[in-house]
Amino acid sequence: MKKLPLILALSTVSIVQAETRPLPPIINNSTYASGASYSSRATSNQPMLEMLGRVESLQTELQQLRGLVEQQNYEITNLKQRQKNIYADIDARIQRMETGRGVTAITTSPNSSVQGNLAVPAAQRKAAIEAAKPKPRVKSKKTEKADFDKAFESVKNSHYQQAITLFKKFLQDYPAGKYSDNATFWLASVYSVVKDKAAAKKSFEAVFTQFPQSEKAATSMLKLADIYLAENNKAKAKQLYTQITTDYANSTSAHMAEKKLQSMGQ
Repeated sequence: MKKLPLILALSTVSIVQAETRPLPPIINNSTYASGASYSSRATSNQPMLEMLGRVESLQTELQQLRGLVEQQNYEITNLKQRQKNIYADIDARIQRMETGRGVTAITTSPNSSVQGNLAVPAAQRKAAIEAAKPKPRVKSKKTEKADFDKAFESVKNSHYQQAITLFKKFLQDYPAGKYSDNATFWLASVYSVVKDKAAAKKSFEAVFTQFPQSEKAATSMLKLADIYLAENNKAKAKQLYTQITTDYANSTSAHMAEKKLQSMGQ
């Protein structure tokens, strides 16, 4: 019984101490990611996002305008060339008409003595005939670039048969032109796409045999080796891969050829 008052006293002291202990501070979570601070940062980034959108829009419009300018330049070049061809054709026809009229007037003269005196010499007649022949069109560098772009546009638009026709004509017109190596390479590539392997191999080989200094030479040799490897002609493929590493060392194609040789166990 004596212990009961002591226990009650101790309990009362504990309660008083608990009531006087300070409470922890209240934390305001409104400044964290889900609060006003995040909203403020999102709002401050909005003008930057709008500016980036405008820049992308302007870049798209600029590309479209460049495309229109290139197309107009190409059309103007074609129109100029067509106009020149028309003028040349008209001039040739006029020359033929004038030459034919002069010869006829002389050779059909009823007076035999006059005919003998005014007879046109053979050399002069030959020169008149040669002059009457239509002149071949002179190919300029500007025309070469336009013709190449036209053929390459067919490749980009997946008009492969048209591209083959245009590239073949291009190589006939410019057998040793500035873009002849590229034209031969793309002709070979199109042949490969349409599964004409024989023509593709012939054209790829023509690139590095006719244009060994071309930037397309090593790539053409690599693609030709890949065709032979796909046909299971490993001996020919190995020969070409090895040749690439020798003739075009340190090139990207040479590194790829080395990997091919390693995969073949060489």
